[in-house]
Amino acid sequence: MYNTWYNADTLTDNNGDDVGLDFDLSAYAQIHRFVHITEKKIWGANWGYNALIPMVNKDISIDPIGVDASTSFALGDVILEPLALFWYRERYDAILTLAVIAPTGDYDVSDAASPGLGYWSGMLTAGGTYYMDTEKSWTISALTRTLVHTEQDDTNVRPGSEFTIEGGIGKQFMVDNQWLVRPGINYCATWQISDDSQDGPGTIANERKEAYGIGAELNMLYLPWLLQGNMRYVHEFGAKNTAEGSSFVFTLTKSF
Repeated sequence: MYNTWYNADTLTDNNGDDVGLDFDLSAYAQIHRFVHITEKKIWGANWGYNALIPMVNKDISIDPIGVDASTSFALGDVILEPLALFWYRERYDAILTLAVIAPTGDYDVSDAASPGLGYWSGMLTAGGTYYMDTEKSWTISALTRTLVHTEQDDTNVRPGSEFTIEGGIGKQFMVDNQWLVRPGINYCATWQISDDSQDGPGTIANERKEAYGIGAELNMLYLPWLLQGNMRYVHEFGAKNTAEGSSFVFTLTKSF
């Protein structure tokens, strides 16, 4: 289960400057993820599949243009991933997946706090973790996602494709015979890699979004229960044509 809090009070233009509006965005998402990794092999990898179901709470206000909207714990857009390949090797792990993001969340062009985006998306994920020593105590990781979208029904705009990367470097410690702890630093970046199909409400087709982030995280594993917790903070910078703020993520994972 993922718990994500995001707050932003800056909205940027095509030059990365604050547009000067009295902007405030506060969002919380609780995402339930169900994963099954099988023993079936494809290209030497374990095949798996999973689904992510988000519940979204959002408050947004832009006073100069009269925007003041909120959504209370509503269903967002569900992610279905029927093909997930996992490679587990002595010095690295790797992943390759294909997913579809379904517009299950409500979307209304007049509601800035809509929990859904109003279009279908395809997503390709690829990445891995490299273990820098034989004890697998030092790790460096990167995970990329490429998203392609369909046309948004309410606006007839097809948003441009996106590319994101996130990862980090960490050091694992054995606290005792029950606890593993791994502190680390993390990074992320996102770029819109193609133009929107046309201008939309509050957007210009050729003004592409981008943003960067850096932060810290702490991962803890309780071995007797195979229960894992992760806390991650990210501060955004260098944003263009989008909001700029910070996020905190708390994740709980139970293995069976």
